[in-house]
Amino acid sequence: KSADLIRDPVVFFLLVKQKGIENKIQAGDFRLSPSQSTESIAETLTHGVLDIWVTVPDGKRAEEIAAIFKEKLPSYEDSWEAVLKENEGYLFPDTYLIPRSVDSAFVIKLMRKNFEDHIVQLSKIQQTDPQLTTEQKVILASLIEREAKYADDKLKVASVIYNRLKLGMALQIDATVQYAVGYDTKEKSWWKHNLTIDDLKINSPFNSYTNTGLPPHPIGSPGFSSLTAAFQPAETDYLYYVSDAA
Repeated sequence: KSADLIRDPVVFFLLVKQKGIENKIQAGDFRLSPSQSTESIAETLTHGVLDIWVTVPDGKRAEEIAAIFKEKLPSYEDSWEAVLKENEGYLFPDTYLIPRSVDSAFVIKLMRKNFEDHIVQLSKIQQTDPQLTTEQKVILASLIEREAKYADDKLKVASVIYNRLKLGMALQIDATVQYAVGYDTKEKSWWKHNLTIDDLKINSPFNSYTNTGLPPHPIGSPGFSSLTAAFQPAETDYLYYVSDAA
């Protein structure tokens, strides 16, 4: 009414009730025209929203994030996956309101800006190990995200990884092998649960059983609690951990 798209709110309300669509009208942005009839406007408000809510959970790798966008965004193209892969670990997991006609550059900018805003917060806390770069801490956070099942465990898991790095020990983190193995057709998952002896021997710079130090880049997108643990882990002498549902 305020935009002069309908003449009478009461008539519009009655029309919506008559068509039985009062519970189907969506929140969001729509492309409407004064040339549309009242009935057409009512119908448009039930679909064709210009912005779409998309949730990216913590710990997802680029291919999984690509699958989410493919499902949610009409403008998705197969070329997105490679671009998302180039930004592995820096695509902050969150719920985003995204225009349905965006390109990959818009999505990358949006998610990286969110990531950088959170890193600014973390840069203000006391650094446990100033010798590690921010990039290394993001890699470390991605390991914590996949390894620690509970939020309370993350600080301790972080301390174990730090302690092993300082001693030059192999990290022996299954998630790095899962990342190297890639998609498992039997389990239909990017994170193979039942790793074999051969899997643990896979020739990859991401295999933390056969290589010391951190992987070349993050193995997924860590959430804020994992990033926090990487920037300020617990202080322990632990070299081992168990973090599961048992």
